[in-house]
Amino acid sequence: MDQYTAEWHEWHDARLSALATPFGWLSLTGLTWLDEGETTAWEGGPGTFVRDGEWVHFTLAPGTSAGPGKDALEIMGRPGPAAEVRVDSDDRMSARVAPGESLNWILVGHVLYELLNRDGSIGLRRHDSKAPLLSRFIDVPTFPVSQDWVVRAAFTPYPQPEPRRIASAVPGIELDEQLSGEVEFELAGHTHRLRTTGCPGSGLTVRFHDYTNGVTTATWRTLNIGLPDAGNSVILDFNRVYNDPFAFTPYATCPAPVPENILPLAVEAGERRPTQTLSEAGINTPVLVIETSPTPGVESILARFDENGLEVTHVQVAEGEVLPPLAGFAAVVLFGGFEGDDLSAERRAEITELLIDVMATRLPVVGGGSAAQYLTHAAAHDTLTAGRLTFEGMPADLGRLPLAVSADIADDGLFRANISTLGSDGIGYIEIDKLADEAPAATRNESFTITWRDLVERFARLVHPNF
Repeated sequence: MDQYTAEWHEWHDARLSALATPFGWLSLTGLTWLDEGETTAWEGGPGTFVRDGEWVHFTLAPGTSAGPGKDALEIMGRPGPAAEVRVDSDDRMSARVAPGESLNWILVGHVLYELLNRDGSIGLRRHDSKAPLLSRFIDVPTFPVSQDWVVRAAFTPYPQPEPRRIASAVPGIELDEQLSGEVEFELAGHTHRLRTTGCPGSGLTVRFHDYTNGVTTATWRTLNIGLPDAGNSVILDFNRVYNDPFAFTPYATCPAPVPENILPLAVEAGERRPTQTLSEAGINTPVLVIETSPTPGVESILARFDENGLEVTHVQVAEGEVLPPLAGFAAVVLFGGFEGDDLSAERRAEITELLIDVMATRLPVVGGGSAAQYLTHAAAHDTLTAGRLTFEGMPADLGRLPLAVSADIADDGLFRANISTLGSDGIGYIEIDKLADEAPAATRNESFTITWRDLVERFARLVHPNF
């Protein structure tokens, strides 16, 4: 490993550590905006909150133990323009924060209540050091590291910071931003210019959109530039582009890029869209679906995955799409058309190696149609070569629609009765034709629909038991 790559790994490890702190962004479990004068309480919460202008008054519920958070302790008795905390009585505490500020205010066991002010809207965010997203967090997927994405830029500071009114990750809330200047650089054969925030004396930042947004990355991403040198030159290392908190949780109020900050190219560098995320419906269950060749009916199966609470990342390998990193996925599914695929030996080896890693980590994995053969070879650590798939190595007489499942699925009570053949390597084989023949239906098409619906629902319950 060269020095540059080693330094990038140090940066990535530090980034993961910062995300995984007990009361960091991954610990968020809720955000409530407070109306003037309204008493707000939560079932099982520590007490009631009442907004009075900029101030919020907290009254402790009887029999509940709570105390100020670390930030609140530091400023108690030392009010400032950003925040103020006061103790009114044994069971009441009050606090205020200025627009754009926040305060880790009240600690109740493993739950922290954060007070925030966003353009006059005052809210409370709940952090839980035992939050599901935090406890399941593994990694943030990234693009391969390449020094082709490291460029030098010229920084032009503005004579005075330029105030701008910008959107945020929360609909209806706008924020005040101060632009400090512009960076100009060459990338992909063209000259680009981005507006910066931050300060030349303490570090510059750019938030930007590019053509990967909404496909392999979040709606926007951020890059810390650092300090310009004596000649107002800076280095833009897009390998260190990162996701703002809104990409992980709906309870973040991150500022969006200014409209000018659009790079008209696909910046396939830095952090990809997080695999594990939280929505207001709860933590997601991400499933990687790999289509090795055009497969009839796959869209209807993906729709059923969605109906059953699974979040699908669909990669069409035959179309040249790249396999994403495995980090965070709850399961892997492969589909292939009846006639096999025409992938190169390199692409087949790539899929087989991925499945070997999947099985080593005991992730549930399913192969349908011609792609079932990949599981057989991965279980035997055998590399597929170019040419038509012939199902060699698979049990004979499986019918036209074989479905192969990893050993952990084959042994699960949800699937055990559907396994028609079990290989010595633990791979289970399901005969779709046979199950369809046994399904009560008026027509053959209906029997296949019933069979697939049942299998999808069983799979969803296996990988997403709380749905």
